[in-house]
Amino acid sequence: MSKAELQPVLLIEDEKTDVILIREAFARAGVQNPLLSVSHGDDALAWLEGVGEYKDRAKYPLPAFILLDLKLPGMHGLQLLKWIRTKKYLRIIPVVVLTSSADPTDIKSAYEAGANSYLLKPGDRREIWRVVEIIQNYWLSHNVTPPLVLRASSQ
Repeated sequence: MSKAELQPVLLIEDEKTDVILIREAFARAGVQNPLLSVSHGDDALAWLEGVGEYKDRAKYPLPAFILLDLKLPGMHGLQLLKWIRTKKYLRIIPVVVLTSSADPTDIKSAYEAGANSYLLKPGDRREIWRVVEIIQNYWLSHNVTPPLVLRASSQ
């Protein structure tokens, strides 16, 4: 499958430094899926819903996989996750929470909201590389998901 045919990974992360480190780790791990990102919860919702500036699915395709931070401006990560799980066309997309919060309440809430996994965001560059390699090996290489069905746009 060519890179053009691969569905993207959507990174929903507001910390620019973390986005840079995660992009670097994806490149180092040889992840072929394009890594796209948004930094605001409301933008993530608009992207996934395909509305406003995100209605062009050729430019803003549905992701094969979502990496979600919990602490976001606008819609909080847990709210976004709950919303994703209410949408039939989105709920099959694996969502992995990647956050710095080790709070047991956040962990429990994320799983109750439908997270497929909860990973702590490491502070060390090498540990971020290791986490991304795990994501690459499991979620993007070995995990089998059903195909996404794009909704017809109402024009």
